[in-house]
Amino acid sequence: MSRPTRRRFLRSALSGLAIPFLPSAVPRAARAETVETPRRLLFWYVPNGIHMDGWTPTAAGPAYDLPAILQGLGDVQDDVSVLTGLSADAGSDSRGGDHARGTGCFLTSTLVRYTAGEDIENGISVDQVAAQAIGDQTPLPSLELGIEGGSSTGNCDSGYSCAYARNISWAGPTTPLPKLTDPLLVFERLFGSPAAGSTPEEQARDLLLRTSVLDYALDDAHRLQARLGATDRRKLDEYLTGVRSLETRVQALAEAVCDPDLDLSSGAELPDTVRMMTDLSVAAFECDLTRVITFMLGNGGSGRTHPHLGITESHHSLSHHGNDPATLDKLVRIATWEVEAFADLVRKLGDTRDAMGERLIDHALVMFGSEIEDGNTHRHRNMPVLLAGAGGGAHTPGHHRVYDAHEPVADLYIAMLASLGVHVDTFGDDGTAPLAGLV
Repeated sequence: MSRPTRRRFLRSALSGLAIPFLPSAVPRAARAETVETPRRLLFWYVPNGIHMDGWTPTAAGPAYDLPAILQGLGDVQDDVSVLTGLSADAGSDSRGGDHARGTGCFLTSTLVRYTAGEDIENGISVDQVAAQAIGDQTPLPSLELGIEGGSSTGNCDSGYSCAYARNISWAGPTTPLPKLTDPLLVFERLFGSPAAGSTPEEQARDLLLRTSVLDYALDDAHRLQARLGATDRRKLDEYLTGVRSLETRVQALAEAVCDPDLDLSSGAELPDTVRMMTDLSVAAFECDLTRVITFMLGNGGSGRTHPHLGITESHHSLSHHGNDPATLDKLVRIATWEVEAFADLVRKLGDTRDAMGERLIDHALVMFGSEIEDGNTHRHRNMPVLLAGAGGGAHTPGHHRVYDAHEPVADLYIAMLASLGVHVDTFGDDGTAPLAGLV
C-alpha cells in the first residue's frame, strides 16, 4: 500500500467540515455572473541593463518585429508589449552608484538616501501599495522571490547601502522586504511547512485543530446573538465576518483543490533555479495564495557568471562594454536568455487556468525591467520595459508602444495599480497619472 499523501489525508480529514465557496464548483457558464476574476501583478527584474540596439523594435504598433534579444518572445508575442521611452529619473544623480540607486527605486520611483549605514530611506514600492490594498484577500499579501541572496547591511555600490541593491520590494521608507532564494523554502511558505518529522496524519490533525477552534468561536457567537440588542448584534456581525474570513483562509490552505506537483530542489544551476521560481510563481497565482509577486534575476549590479551560455566573465564587468563587438555579443546572449526565461513565465501563465476557467495571463499584468538602460552609459532614460498580460482589460498586449523620453515609469505603476481597482493620484517622485495608450 502506498504512503498516504498530504492531499489524501487533508481531503479525508476535512470532508466532514463546511467547505468554503470554491469558484471551480460553479458551472462555467454562470461564473462570470457570480464571481469577479481576480487581478494579479508580477514584477520581473533583471540586473545591469540591456543593450538597446539589440532590443528595440524598428516600428511602433501591433505585430512588431523582434530584434535579436526579443526573439524568445516569438510564440508569446501576442501577450507581450514593448514599452519604449519610459524614464526612471529617480535613479539619476550626479554621484556614482547607479546600480544600487536604480535598483532601490525600481519599484518605488523614489530617489533613495545616500548612505551605507542603517539610516536608509526609500519610498513604498508599487507591489506593496497593491499588497496593502488587496493582500487580505489571499493567505499571503505578497511574495518576494530572487536568485541571489545577501544581507541588506554594508556598502554595495559607491557608498550606497546593500539594502538598495538587494531589494526591490519596500513596505515603507526603512523596510525592505527580503526575498526567498531557495525554491524549497518558497514551496514551504506557499503550501505549508510541516513540523520536523511530522506525518501526513499529524499535519491533517493540526489543520483540523485550527478549523475546530474557528468552529467553536462561530457556535459560541451564534448562541450569544439571540440575547443581544440591535447595536451589539451589529458589532457581533462584524466579528463573525472576521471569523468567517479567517475560516475561509485556513481551509484554503488545507484544501486539496490546489496541491501542485512541482519538481523542486535546492542548489541547482541558474537556469533550473529560474525555472523552479517560475513554476512556483505560476502555482501561487493558480492557487490564489497571493496576487502580488516580485522576482529578482540577480541583485543590482550583479557580477554573476553564465556558464550555461559559455560565458565565464562577470555580467557587471561585461555591461561596461565600451562598444567592443565581442563583449556586446556576450551581453546580447545573456539578455536573450533573460527574455527567454521571461517568455517561459508568460507562456505558463497563458497555459494555466484559474478557478474561473480563465487564462491567468489575461487577468494579470507582468512587467519586465532593469535598473538602468544600458550598462555602459548607466542612463535612466528609455528604460527596457516589457508588459505582458491584459490585466482584465487594462492593457491590450502585442504592441510596441513608444513614449516621450520623459514619460515616467511611475505612471505605468499607477496604471497597473488601477487594474486591481487600487486608484492613486500620484506615485513616487514623478508619477502623476495612469500611463496612457495601454489599450
